[in-house]
Amino acid sequence: MKDKLKQSIIAITSANLKRILYNQKLTQRDLAALTGISIPSINRYYLGNGAIPQNNLVKIAKALHVAPDELDPSYQPTKDFLSQLAEKSDNPDLKFRTDYLKQLIQTSNLSVQEVASRLNIKPITVYKWLAGVNTPSKENTAKLADLFNVSVNSLADASKEIRLTPQQSKILNALPSDLTNQQTDLIISLIKSVLENAN
Repeated sequence: MKDKLKQSIIAITSANLKRILYNQKLTQRDLAALTGISIPSINRYYLGNGAIPQNNLVKIAKALHVAPDELDPSYQPTKDFLSQLAEKSDNPDLKFRTDYLKQLIQTSNLSVQEVASRLNIKPITVYKWLAGVNTPSKENTAKLADLFNVSVNSLADASKEIRLTPQQSKILNALPSDLTNQQTDLIISLIKSVLENAN
């Protein structure tokens, strides 16, 4: 999975570099002259044959008058990155299902970039969710559930939707979203018991 993510980032960076150069009517040779980076290196980044090292990424971004993360969506200044790693999820009780999100993205044929675009967030945020570095806020979990047409509970807890029948899930989806885990678990057990006795 890490290799796939790395390849995706390299491909996105390459596409962004091509687009920005085209829009600014610059050639690879022009960019090499502006940055002091060798033409073969620029060509390698342009073709997506390797990641751009951070020091060269910053030089290229300055030369093109763009933010580094407009080229490489995974770019984070070290200080910002460390402070973001230290940030706690705004919902520490949420047991977010990273594996399920990966599965949803793969089966939807959406790229990480497209998912981020639809949620109006940066791709790096989605990469962090997939890597288990951060978990989505309640608002973003709700947006993800809406995007993939699944319940919030199916993203938030591995034990719930997987063991429920479609009928049970339908009832669960109709419940208010502000219930505590304890209340939700109690309701799930009641639903199961009622439906089991009805059969």
